Amino acid sequence: MSAVDGTGAAGLSVQVGSAWAVKTDGNGYFEADVGVPGNYATTLSGSAIVERRTTVNGPSGDRVRISLIPASFDLQAFDQMFRTANSRLQRWTTQPALVVVASSMVYKTGESDYAATSEQMSDDEVNQLVAQLTDGLALLTGGTYPAFAAVDVERPAAGDRVSAMRTGKIVVGRYNGIPSFSDIIGYGTWQEQPDGRVTGGSMFLDRDFDRNDSRRRLLRTHELGHALGYNHVTTHTSIMNPAIGPEPSDFDRAGATIAFQRQPGNLTPDTDPGQVAFGKSVSGGRWVPVIP
Repeated sequence: MSAVDGTGAAGLSVQVGSAWAVKTDGNGYFEADVGVPGNYATTLSGSAIVERRTTVNGPSGDRVRISLIPASFDLQAFDQMFRTANSRLQRWTTQPALVVVASSMVYKTGESDYAATSEQMSDDEVNQLVAQLTDGLALLTGGTYPAFAAVDVERPAAGDRVSAMRTGKIVVGRYNGIPSFSDIIGYGTWQEQPDGRVTGGSMFLDRDFDRNDSRRRLLRTHELGHALGYNHVTTHTSIMNPAIGPEPSDFDRAGATIAFQRQPGNLTPDTDPGQVAFGKSVSGGRWVPVIP
C-alpha cells in the first residue's frame, strides 16, 4: 500500500525469504508460501515505488500491511529532513511531554542550563504557544501524536538556573541574547540514540521575535521540527526550509506520514534495520550540537 494515501500497489514484485517471487494483484494483495514460522527478509520492487527492503513474520493468519514510498515522492528532500545522520531515519518512538519555561532566559553559547529573568509570559501567551505546538506535533508526526503526553508550565524566579535539555521532554522558552549577527531568530536541537530514536528536544526562541512578530507560529513549528529530530530542507518547499516563510506543505505532511510508518534506522532509499525496542526507556543519549 502507498504510505502516502493508503491505496493498494498493484503489479509489484514481492520476494519473501527464499520463496518464489510473486506479484501483487490489482488491489495490492499478495500471498507467499514461507513454510515454517519465522522472520523473513522481504523485498518489494516495481517502477511505481521506491524499492522496499524489510522483514515480515509468517506464516500469519492476519494480513501483513507493507507501506511503500511512491516513486514520484521527493526522496532527496525526505532524506534531508528525516534522515539526518548516516542516511538513517530518526524520530521519536514515544509520545513526548512538553515543558514551557514561561520566564524569559539569558542565552549563552555552549551552556545547557540558563538563568531566568523576571520577565514572564502571560497565561494567554502560554496557551497560544501550547496550542500552536500541539497542532505542529500532530502535523509533523503524521497524526501519530495528536497531543503531548503532558504539558508542564514552569515559572522560575529571576536568577534561577533552568535546564533546557531533558530526556523524554521537549523544552521550549524565550531567550535574550540569541546571536543576532547571522539573523538567527531561534533554533532547536534533539537528543538521539545510536539506533535512531530521538528521546529529547529543546527549542530556543528569540525573545523579541517570538513576542512581537506575527510569524511566530511558523518559527515555533520550524523549531519543533528540530526538537523532533528533523533537519533543514533545501530542495523542496517545507516548513523546514532554512529561512522562515513557508507554511507547512503537502511534502511535510506526506513525509511525516511516511516517516512514522518506518522504524528508526531505516536507510535510504527504504531499507529497514533489525527490530527496534519501541517504548524502551532510556537515560542519556547524544545531544546534537547546534551552533547558532
